[in-house]
Amino acid sequence: MEDEKCKSESIPLTTIDAGDKQTKVLIGHSYDDALKEAGFGRAQIWMTVLCGFSVMASANESMGMGIILPASQCDLELDMSRKGIISGAVFMGIMVSTYYWGYQTDIRGRKAVLKVTLLAAAGCSFVATFVNQFELLVVLRFLIGLFISAPSSAAIVYLGEFCPANRRGQMIGYACAIGGLGFGYVAVFGWWILSYEWTIVVTESFTIRPWRLLFLVNTLPGFISGLVFCLYPETPKFLLSQGKPEEALNALRWVHKQNKGFRERFGVQKLQYDVKQQEAVENEPEEKTSILKKLWTQISPLTRLPHSIYLIACSIQTATAYITYGGLGVWFPQIMNIVFKSEVTTGTPICSIIQIQPSVNASSVNITSPIEVAAAECNDALPQEVFVYTLVSGLMCGGYMLLSSIILSQLTEKTMIYVNMITAGCAGIGLQYITHSYVVAALFCVQIVAASLCIVLVRSIQVAAFPTQVRATAISLTNLAGRIGLIISNVVTGLLIVQQCTFTLYTIATLLFVSAGLNALLP
Repeated sequence: MEDEKCKSESIPLTTIDAGDKQTKVLIGHSYDDALKEAGFGRAQIWMTVLCGFSVMASANESMGMGIILPASQCDLELDMSRKGIISGAVFMGIMVSTYYWGYQTDIRGRKAVLKVTLLAAAGCSFVATFVNQFELLVVLRFLIGLFISAPSSAAIVYLGEFCPANRRGQMIGYACAIGGLGFGYVAVFGWWILSYEWTIVVTESFTIRPWRLLFLVNTLPGFISGLVFCLYPETPKFLLSQGKPEEALNALRWVHKQNKGFRERFGVQKLQYDVKQQEAVENEPEEKTSILKKLWTQISPLTRLPHSIYLIACSIQTATAYITYGGLGVWFPQIMNIVFKSEVTTGTPICSIIQIQPSVNASSVNITSPIEVAAAECNDALPQEVFVYTLVSGLMCGGYMLLSSIILSQLTEKTMIYVNMITAGCAGIGLQYITHSYVVAALFCVQIVAASLCIVLVRSIQVAAFPTQVRATAISLTNLAGRIGLIISNVVTGLLIVQQCTFTLYTIATLLFVSAGLNALLP
């Protein structure tokens, strides 16, 4: 017991005379030392699972409609243009609200934003289950996009601030690996639920069929996460930034109790904090300030060096990753469908195969969606290939992220970004010369999955690179850049891949190499 007591009190306290109010006054243990004293174990593991489910909720809501829309087209009388509007509504909501939620995460707290947004998105999905009007469904999907944009960044910040620096990237990688399994999640449950044929007639104009259950199933991880977050503390890092050292200390005691139980006393009695910052928070005037002024006050620190350089580099890297991951990922099933069905695959590069298809040419682009359904007669049955492609992509994405997270215990995030960006770029160039269809499929998967991991790695670097007060805002801004890239790539890739295939693949590869070079600007 004496040894344990000595060990728990081994971190020296730092005290500085507070007489001069013009100087920064630090009292107690540093945050990193206190977090180290709280230990690493069960608390961080459960937080990783919880945050992984939060990231999965975003993936489910964003990509799950790819299965729901073709299955619901007969009941909702959807043509391809209406499907595009419904699918795009959630992305528009995400793009509009990304920065706002980053601002609120830095002002209101990580936990508060996660609870509200996850439960609100689940509520909107529940209502969408019973909607039978196209216009109302578009509104609900937009609202879901407004709320679901927050968890993908706030959850990463939340987890990162509870993990010690040497484990942060690894645990964030595990969380995103769980989130990456969302593609497999929607495929498995979609395959299972849509395999049944039953109908419950409620009224003459409203029936309940299996596809409606997918709204509830897809939102389940987010709903569970929102409830569980009510039982977890706010991050000590955020509480310290708000001048609340006692509440931060209580949160660290909670972590210590989860990791070590009562077998060892928590040796931290005081935490270092900026007394000037606490006084500024306590004495902040009550008068109301315009929301635009508050937003500018929050974002202005990011316009100064070196944070502006970090923000620009991270935004370009994130946008490139989303262009590769989102643009090629969405069109991957359709492209491979063309390749595997082609009669001229032997010795022919992929671009030649795509551009000689009679149904796809420069004047008439018939690839309107990764999931095409005949318009002449309403048929809402989905081919098995849709589920198989989605499931394989999800498993590869999750598995690769899991493997990379294990590797991160030996390598830094920057090194992994170099490796993955260059690997994805080389895979894109290799697509120009490989003629074997299965190798082509493998290269596409490598390029898509390697790029998707870079999104996680860039977020992990941001957790360490930006101050606590603007961290979530910075991550939200880079996510906004990524979402803009995603929306543009979904439209542009589908058009260019059938007209200028070689140019498209080389452009994406070039962007990946440039992003790898920008990595040198990051800390």
